[in-house]
Amino acid sequence: MTTYIENNLENIRSKFLLMGQFATDSLQIAMESLLEGDIQKAKIVRKKDEEIDNLENELSASVTSHLSTHAPVATDLRLLVSTMKASHEIERIGDEAKAIARRSKNTAIHDFNKIPEMGEIALDMIRDALSVFAEFDEAKAKNIWTTDLEVDQLNSDNMSFCQDLVNQDPTSASSIFEMLFISKSLERIADHAVNISKEVVFMATSRDVRHAKEFKKSKLRKKSLNTPK
Repeated sequence: MTTYIENNLENIRSKFLLMGQFATDSLQIAMESLLEGDIQKAKIVRKKDEEIDNLENELSASVTSHLSTHAPVATDLRLLVSTMKASHEIERIGDEAKAIARRSKNTAIHDFNKIPEMGEIALDMIRDALSVFAEFDEAKAKNIWTTDLEVDQLNSDNMSFCQDLVNQDPTSASSIFEMLFISKSLERIADHAVNISKEVVFMATSRDVRHAKEFKKSKLRKKSLNTPK
């Protein structure tokens, strides 16, 4: 028989996953706004960001209430603490999606270089992070950390590409800088997905891997380079 406490915890998890779905939708629409030049879609992203913020406030209140009322320990405590931390990462994804949508109207160039690819990978990373959270899948969480290296490389490629464009046409610098900011937003979104997955590892194992040396980007990059294709 499901207890009141179990129902309460499931409600908190459900709010988090709903936040995640809203953030995924928000980034998807923001990318469409950018690539299609659709200003109306940018307005939708702004509205969704408000919904994400409201859900985060609701989730935070629910977690605080549960902590003060039931004094959870062990697994339940880790679930609550990690969910609240991960919800902040989702809220930041919503903020970055809104920034992409806002900047899309100022980007008057037609060659986005690696940005569409970055957007697709970032979306997949968010979906994977939410799946990891729902399933407590530690192995899948670590795959997200490796994928993050791809996004970093694409962001670096975009920086070089934009520098070349500015050199060719300095008068387009303003629009090109907007593209750089968009690329950086996507890189940050990938980082937020990584942070969510690390909270899942903490929930599942009680091990805090956020600052573990073996999971630093430099270590993962070296391991990736040494792995046979």
